[in-house]
Amino acid sequence: MAFIGANTNVSSKSGLKHWDSARVGAGAAPIKTAAGWLEIYHGANGKRQYCLGAFLMDLNDPSKVLARTEEPIMVTTADYELHGFFGEVVFTNGHIVNGDELTIYYGAADEFVCGAKFSLKEILEVLAFYH
Repeated sequence: MAFIGANTNVSSKSGLKHWDSARVGAGAAPIKTAAGWLEIYHGANGKRQYCLGAFLMDLNDPSKVLARTEEPIMVTTADYELHGFFGEVVFTNGHIVNGDELTIYYGAADEFVCGAKFSLKEILEVLAFYH
């Protein structure tokens, strides 16, 4: 397989006191919105508790991150997310967009494939923009 293009670091883990301070990983392809490209990603803290968050990239230059969630949009709450092969873990794998409804398919505790519904508008409203 040939590689065409160049790699770019788009986002990294946040500060030491944030929910995604230890690890971050990409999810499914970004979602095109009027505000920019919305990426749903997973992050973990120092206790290896994985959650889902979001960040927004510029429509014309996706290497520019415009905003990100300061708090997770999804945390582990269900028993099947809290307990399993690797408990307290949720990580995104894919999604379907239907108008404002975003269905995220995610892994839980490294044992289950699950689905959860979100509002795109509500996710965009909780993003903290950089200055």
